[in-house]
Amino acid sequence: MSEDSLTYQQLMQILDEVMTKVESLHTPFHDFGTGIPIYRKEIHTLQAIGQHPKINVTSLAEYMRVTKGAVSQTVAKLAKKGLIRKRYAKGSKKEVTLELTDLGWTGFHNHEKFHTDMFNIAQEYYGEQLKIKLEMFKTVMTDFKVILDEYEKNRKTI
Repeated sequence: MSEDSLTYQQLMQILDEVMTKVESLHTPFHDFGTGIPIYRKEIHTLQAIGQHPKINVTSLAEYMRVTKGAVSQTVAKLAKKGLIRKRYAKGSKKEVTLELTDLGWTGFHNHEKFHTDMFNIAQEYYGEQLKIKLEMFKTVMTDFKVILDEYEKNRKTI
């Protein structure tokens, strides 16, 4: 096994550990101060709606880079939990927009605080090197996504 191959395997192991850790922060669920179980996909949908008031399902699906059907299912769950509400767009009897309820805003703000706390830890850990480290990590992760996309494309042609 080459040194590069060994380093790659070590990187993949670390990446798997990081993904497991990230998942564990949301698994099986976290209530984000709402008293209601909110799963990872749901809190990120809440976050997107909170950041884009009056967004519709089609735009939300495009923003989240998932299918309209997947977003519709998550939206239905969030509405049933009382975290979002659907409203007809002003002047339309067809287009439905989404907005957070007060409880949804509670979850949104607590999730934002989670990200702020994580950023603050990174800022303390890296100090003056933060910007350089974040840019480097962003580049590596962007490249890795391209590699995964290429693998996925090649796998489909086999």
